[in-house]
Amino acid sequence: MKQLCVVLALVVTGFSFAETKSARWTGFDDKNASLPHVLELLNKKTGFSLKEKDFKKVEERSLATSHYVYYAQVGNNVPLRRKSLQLWTTLQGGELIQAEATVDTPLAEATLRLLSANAFLSSQATMEIVQQVVKAHLDDRAIRGVTWEDFWDNGQLVRAVSVKGKRGTHAIEISIQERRLLSQRYEEFPQADGDHQHDATEFSLPAKLYPIYEEVEDGNGALLPRIDTTLPYLSSKIAATQPDLYAPLKTQRYIDNKHDPLLGLTEEGRKAGFWAMSFIKGQADELFAKVPLVDNTFTAGPVVLEGRYATINLDPKVPSTFKGLNFVPAPTSTFHGVFKATVQDPSVEEMLPSTTLRGKLLQTAAESLERPARRLPDHNAVAYLNDGFDEMQVYWSINRLFDALRPMGFTDPELSTRRFHAYLFDPDVSMKNNAYYTDDTINFTTYSPTHPNMARDNTTIWHELGHGVMDRLMGDQLRLADTGGLSEGMADFVAQMVLNDVTNTATFPGKEKMRVINHTGFNLTNEVHDDGEAYGGSMNDILEAAIAKDGRAGLTKITDLILEAMRLSRNNPALTANGWYERVRFADQRGNAPVRAAGEFRDVILNALAGRNFNLDGSPVATFTMKNGQQDVVANSPGSRQAPIRLNLKKEDRKAFTLNLQVKSSPTYAFEYPLTVEVGLKGGPIQGAIAWENEAKQPLLFEIKNEGDVLPIEVAVHGVCDEFNRDDKSCVDFAYVKIFNRTDRVKPVAKKRFYLRIYPQE
Repeated sequence: MKQLCVVLALVVTGFSFAETKSARWTGFDDKNASLPHVLELLNKKTGFSLKEKDFKKVEERSLATSHYVYYAQVGNNVPLRRKSLQLWTTLQGGELIQAEATVDTPLAEATLRLLSANAFLSSQATMEIVQQVVKAHLDDRAIRGVTWEDFWDNGQLVRAVSVKGKRGTHAIEISIQERRLLSQRYEEFPQADGDHQHDATEFSLPAKLYPIYEEVEDGNGALLPRIDTTLPYLSSKIAATQPDLYAPLKTQRYIDNKHDPLLGLTEEGRKAGFWAMSFIKGQADELFAKVPLVDNTFTAGPVVLEGRYATINLDPKVPSTFKGLNFVPAPTSTFHGVFKATVQDPSVEEMLPSTTLRGKLLQTAAESLERPARRLPDHNAVAYLNDGFDEMQVYWSINRLFDALRPMGFTDPELSTRRFHAYLFDPDVSMKNNAYYTDDTINFTTYSPTHPNMARDNTTIWHELGHGVMDRLMGDQLRLADTGGLSEGMADFVAQMVLNDVTNTATFPGKEKMRVINHTGFNLTNEVHDDGEAYGGSMNDILEAAIAKDGRAGLTKITDLILEAMRLSRNNPALTANGWYERVRFADQRGNAPVRAAGEFRDVILNALAGRNFNLDGSPVATFTMKNGQQDVVANSPGSRQAPIRLNLKKEDRKAFTLNLQVKSSPTYAFEYPLTVEVGLKGGPIQGAIAWENEAKQPLLFEIKNEGDVLPIEVAVHGVCDEFNRDDKSCVDFAYVKIFNRTDRVKPVAKKRFYLRIYPQE
């Protein structure tokens, strides 16, 4: 990477903030929530001399059960990295519920001014570094949105840049003082690994839809029945379609290498060709606000699937990708930036101000009952688009989530009413056989013949929307301290809460296969989805115990409990598993009459954690290591999901890897020997792209007989892909290693994945 250099008039070295200190207390300790009193207590607990001027209010909102305020600690008005003071108070009376602080000693103002005055990084210099990082990425070189914030990090001014790409987010950190890249990280978007009270502007339509899913995964192709239900909360008034509504925005070209979130906000910057997505969206909102409303009724014409909680859209690439549609996807008036490669340079993209596309409109009230739900052997996307069934299923599923959660406590102002927007039939090969969530949108792809259609799998839809519920309740500043497993586990558990409401806690076909029902232990995985099994599984253990005791009321109680723990974890700067369960226990300790009594689930929570290799006191835990040679395969290491090992192989070439496995028990968690080791090469989540050697014989079975034994296993590949799942004609896949106790060959207790990426050569 080319170095960007600057000569500063003054270089300040040898300076650092003191060690970070944390403090937390609750209303059980002190109910006084006035800021002067809180700071007085905080200073006693930390030994610092913090004042009100050392904090800046960043967020204040009312939640369903509390009033919340987030203060960022600042130096010369610049936030200190992940340093904050947060207060939760009662809605009536303003008494303290919880105070939480992660703070540093304040630095002398003169020093801060000196450092700040001699540290400057222009937006152009920032974007030059950003462009170099993003364009060097193997799979996602798109820049669809850029934001950043500056903060102090141990005496250094750092710019944290978030770049929304095509498949995920680039997190880039730059030293402002030294004008150099400090770190870069890429995260894929989160993926899938009743009666209605309408207001005067809403109506519903009858429909026959799947209450859970179309087919059980690994269920030998058996299809489940649909039920009679309704498409609720449809809006009788929607924005009219305006021809070329965003023409005023097309006076400038929006080339991705001119994307600048600061210069794009200035008239001078825009004249020079720079642009900012936030400015474009603001201009688009102003244009949209002027669009007149039109009737969305059968009297006025075809009906659009748009309502209180959901809009249904097609991916903008549908018309150009899928030929043979029996309808013309109609444009909406909703803004949507379409990114296309420029003619001059295919590696450079241009954003075109456009609109979203509607799916197949409902021509008559009877059509919502008559649309076919065919399960085609090849999952033919054109046929499914022409049928128009998937759109209705997704619309119903989104609404069903709100109908389930709101009566059980999801009533937070704005957060519990904001729409989700669904986009169907993303044809991108790198996103095939998947569904993913980002920015209040749930996105669906196309599917291989053997893969379930996720637009007809409510458990997947509710999982992806679970990421959205978590984002809304737990805040933009939340940082998870492990692989991110809480995010996946919480998404699984949100789906489980909704699913239990839909089934009224009864069993159903395929329930035992659900990922949230597991025995996976904490600290025994190396991938976010598997790590999430421990989180989601332990919460599900709590839920099942409550349902066993109280039936349907147990579901309401635990839903209320987990939603409250999410609120009490809002914007946590480094949330660990211990931190999460501390808040679950605190939410239980407080209770929420008349829904649940104080301390009602203390023993249930502790019992659920006891068998999960989890110690609240931080004592040693059991371990599972998997080494490729001498390299431990952990998150972000070679062989992990984030860094698959790259191989250029001919068809006749063979590349083998020896994976050395070892497990060790702890005083509180014992493996049951002999252990069965299973290596799966196909059939797992998003598995199947690589043609592994011995794939037809899988799962491969081995045994660990005694504590401390090292088991070597070999996995091998040739230069062959069963299918390409990346744009550059490569295939990414993993070997799935699972550990089973002697007494249970159904649910593994430990799991790790080993990823490869093959480039077949002629």
